[in-house]
Amino acid sequence: PLTPPAERSRRALCATASSDEPVAAGEAADVAGLVEVHRLVEVLRATKARKRRVQTAAAEFNRKPGKGTGALVRAGILAEGAAPVEVAAALRATAAIDKAALGEFLSLPDPKEGPPFHKETLDAFVSGFDFAAYRIDEALRIFLQAFRLPGEAQKIDRVMEAFAGAYYHANPDPFYHQDACYVLAFSIIMLNTDLHSTKIAAENKMTLPSFWRQAEGINGSTDLPQEMLTTIYHAIKGDEIRMLGGGEEASLSRAGWTHLGGGEGGGGDGGVGGLGGGGDGGGGLRGVGEGGGGEG
Repeated sequence: PLTPPAERSRRALCATASSDEPVAAGEAADVAGLVEVHRLVEVLRATKARKRRVQTAAAEFNRKPGKGTGALVRAGILAEGAAPVEVAAALRATAAIDKAALGEFLSLPDPKEGPPFHKETLDAFVSGFDFAAYRIDEALRIFLQAFRLPGEAQKIDRVMEAFAGAYYHANPDPFYHQDACYVLAFSIIMLNTDLHSTKIAAENKMTLPSFWRQAEGINGSTDLPQEMLTTIYHAIKGDEIRMLGGGEEASLSRAGWTHLGGGEGGGGDGGVGGLGGGGDGGGGLRGVGEGGGGEG
């Protein structure tokens, strides 16, 4: 048997379809309540259906990042022909997208002909971070937790260039140009790899004087403040920047960046194009080549 409230609701619903039976005030309230319940049920169903579409699209994106935007369009997350800024916003908002797949997508190259879609998407993604209140190593920590860096050096290069542009825009002082941010950011993540890699012997770890020398000459006609560099060195030494994933360590080592600096410097001095090596290797970080280990 129906309970009294349920019976009133049944009679009230029947009364809405027939003028022969008047609707009492309490029954009218029951009708309104049932309508609201049905509305909430429909909202819940629609939400669950959208969640399934998003999960399906994210799974497809994770399998093939290069074609991932098509999956997002089919799921209704993106409109056809969405602008890079809209794509970047959707990527940030879709938590089901794997961070390795996200890093792979953001670092994709653009074709030689056609609009720079991937570069503009990467720039829009990076611009979503507020770096104004952070030292450059602190900003890197935040940035590198949003996705996993790809394992290829050229892809890492694209991502770091976008980071440097955004950081310089937020913090122009004390940098002469955004290239100084770019090179210092590389120096920091290579310092991080050097100090915390189990593959590098303790006697070959980079020292503070070596880190100072790496930064010589990267800031136009002036050097970066030594106090800032010292703070960065001790912050990295005391607290590793933990990358998301495992394949990027080789690319973030000094040896992984010889292609950017015009070749290898010899001995302890990386030369004009190089990066001073492990231990206490000297040489300014200009491009990012490699100077060998040992004493500078």
